[in-house]
Amino acid sequence: MKSFAARAAVCFCILAAVSLAAPLRAQTSPDVSAPPAIPASRDLDGVWENGDRFVEFSEAGMRIVLKPYYGFVWEDTGVLPATVAGENGLFTITAGYPGEKNEASIPVAVAGDGLYLAFMRRVESTASGAASSGPVSPLDGFWLAGGNSDGIRLYRQALKEEIFAYYFAGSSYCRIRYWAVEALKKDIQAEFFLSDGSQGVVPKFLEIGEVLYTCITSTGRVLRNYERGSFTVDGGALLFKPENVVYEGTAASVYEPVPFVLSEDGSTLALGKPYLVRSTITNLDAEIAVHNGKRRPPRKPVFGYMELDFRWDEIDRIRGNEAPKPFNSESWVIEKPEQ
Repeated sequence: MKSFAARAAVCFCILAAVSLAAPLRAQTSPDVSAPPAIPASRDLDGVWENGDRFVEFSEAGMRIVLKPYYGFVWEDTGVLPATVAGENGLFTITAGYPGEKNEASIPVAVAGDGLYLAFMRRVESTASGAASSGPVSPLDGFWLAGGNSDGIRLYRQALKEEIFAYYFAGSSYCRIRYWAVEALKKDIQAEFFLSDGSQGVVPKFLEIGEVLYTCITSTGRVLRNYERGSFTVDGGALLFKPENVVYEGTAASVYEPVPFVLSEDGSTLALGKPYLVRSTITNLDAEIAVHNGKRRPPRKPVFGYMELDFRWDEIDRIRGNEAPKPFNSESWVIEKPEQ
């Protein structure tokens, strides 16, 4: 039987061999972890613009160049620290603003050469009693709002207090209002009825960034106040015809055709015109220098040229340039008052 010292020596040798083999296995074993993701900001890299600003995304962050003074002078405001995350055309810009402790989240959608702030995501949901053979139109189904920002600015802007969800079925639609609320988010479905009598469900709570929205007050689960009607598609625009005006503040928005863009995979729907479009400018610094180096044309006069007839003789008399006429006492006649 081996002595205690011999057994201790054998254990020490085994532990030493294991400790030496572990680094070798770590060096020779293949890396089975997922490869590092390509920064999503590369999909947004470059210069975007609209009528009043340029927005440039790069590895350094987000750069905003304003176009004040009727677009004649471009003002470079510098680079804000920002990151972008997302895929399949849906991204979240996380920007840090001076004087703000918390970062701001700006959800955006990219479709073609446009960057949209007002967009919706398709939700896999069916209505009871509806046909299950699949959507007849690319718009058919439920669409929940995915953006709640009004712009990309130099400061943290107030987020939208209300957003809308849509349900399309054939030529009919429903528009459901969500409003900001301070509550505890719960996985609850809100029920409502469609024009054909079938029943649909949408999430009662919708969270976008740091804002929570709801479509029903208190503990209710049945949606009663929503807009229904029909719509037509005309030249890349939606023309809504509501049966009744439910949301007075947004009634005017359905009177005119609303442009829309559907992503290639059919998962994102953007309403309205894009907030930014991809610019053809590649070197923004050089373009700013050339643009601001131009000489500003003279302002148009307030009053146009007029042929004025000045009474120069009267002007000379007022100025004293005309010699005074000699005083003639005989021309003075003093009438006596009647007695």
